Parts: sequence; C-alpha cells; structure tokens
Amino acid sequence: MTPFEAAGLWIGLNALYLIYVSARVGMMRTRLKINLGDGGDEEMIRAIRTQGNYVEYAPLALVGLLALAALGQATALIHGLGAAFLAARVAYLLGLGLDVWPAGRFVGTLGTMLTLLATAGALLWAAFA
Repeated sequence: MTPFEAAGLWIGLNALYLIYVSARVGMMRTRLKINLGDGGDEEMIRAIRTQGNYVEYAPLALVGLLALAALGQATALIHGLGAAFLAARVAYLLGLGLDVWPAGRFVGTLGTMLTLLATAGALLWAAFA
C-alpha cells in the first residue's frame, strides 16, 4: 500500500464515521421533533456536539495525512496517525455522544490533540529534513 492509498483508506473510514454521527443527529431530530437547534434536550445537545466537535478537528487531521503522503512519508506513519485519530473520535462518541463510557470524552479529546500534535511534528520534520 502506498502512502496515498493509506491516506485514502483513513479518509474513507472517516467519511463513513461522519455519515454515522450526522445520521444520528438527523434521526434524533425526527424522533424528538426538533427542527432547528437543540430544543434544550440533553441527548440532542450531545449528538450535535459529537458531530460538531468531529467536524472541527477532522479536516486538519485528514489534510495532514495527505500532506504526509505528498511529502513521501512512511505508510506505517500514516496508518498509525489515521488509526489513532479515528480511535480517538470513536472514544469521544462513546463518552459524550452515546454516554456509555464516562472517560471516553477525555480519552477522545486527549487522543485527538496528541494525534494532531504528532501529525504537526511529522509534517514539520518532513518539511525541514
């Protein structure tokens, strides 16, 4: 697998994840009859924040994977960062969105930040090496 194929794999998996968290919001809107906003419903707030938080961080994380591929970085590095980012987002979903793992929100946030930091470090290293 080439670095670009690895980046494509993780971007594709993240696209499926985005479809899932977005569909959760849509289905919840239908079930709770909330057209706009959160209607003050805690479950709706959690679903919206899970989706919104993902949308805030995913573009930079995924562009980072593409940039690493373009800079000729190792496929294993791209897989490691892609897997870590998606795992962090799933942890966040379990903690905030689904409320089944209380530590998930913290683990997901920390994992996301560490993945972004590692991606930034790898990009800077590749740019100056």
